[in-house]
Amino acid sequence: QKDRIEVSIWAFGRGKESWLVEHRVLMGDTAREGVWRALSALLDEHWTHASGALMPLVRFALDTGFATQEAYAFVRACRDARVMAVKGAARGAALIGTPTAVDVSRDGKRLRRGIKVFSVAVGIAKLELYNNLRKSATVGDDDVSLTFPSGFVHLPQIDAEFVQQLCAEQLITRRDRNGFPVREWQKVRERNEALDCYIYARAAAAAAGLDRFEERHWRDLERSLGVERAPEPTLALPIHDPATPRGGQAHPGAPIRRRVVKSRWLS
Repeated sequence: QKDRIEVSIWAFGRGKESWLVEHRVLMGDTAREGVWRALSALLDEHWTHASGALMPLVRFALDTGFATQEAYAFVRACRDARVMAVKGAARGAALIGTPTAVDVSRDGKRLRRGIKVFSVAVGIAKLELYNNLRKSATVGDDDVSLTFPSGFVHLPQIDAEFVQQLCAEQLITRRDRNGFPVREWQKVRERNEALDCYIYARAAAAAAGLDRFEERHWRDLERSLGVERAPEPTLALPIHDPATPRGGQAHPGAPIRRRVVKSRWLS
């Protein structure tokens, strides 16, 4: 939105398990350069893997739905192959659609090396996320160890506002003007920045190859980190979504062992 940029760092691992690593709110007028400089500095940051290895960002998905021209200018200026401009679409056959060129020459021809905007079928990511939030971990015979199913969503110490934003929409069925049933996503809360952040992070993960990864890919990534078998995520992905005031923030925290691990925010 006008007065800030929200950034979520998500990590993804085997079986599309995901971890919320960090959530930040960068305050500043998006029509001015200051907040964009702060966003640019994030590209050079690293996050610490459970093994102690430092991990850079793999993909950076930038939502261009608000402050569009400023977002385009940011992508042009950073000249970083990890950065991808994205825009949400209500429908789509795949999570990420064919990119559209937005830079043209004086005679209207598309510039081959100009920036491109990737459409993201947000409904696909929302449905996957909400299905995964319902999953539970299995407690071992020692009553301590946990086994997490594919797609499990790991959340650190976060406030209720962030979780409410993450669960801010529901899938409903309505009738169109011809009486046919139509499924669509409907907000149950006004604030949904955390959900938008996850959606574009998931799209960034797909662009990084998450959906095509085989065991050999994960082992290659683990070797690059200097670990035999990483118990924690192996991809770190940010996305940005301009937000409205009072955004919830998440901070990395030590994992808490529980006998049952299941989201209480979805029934």
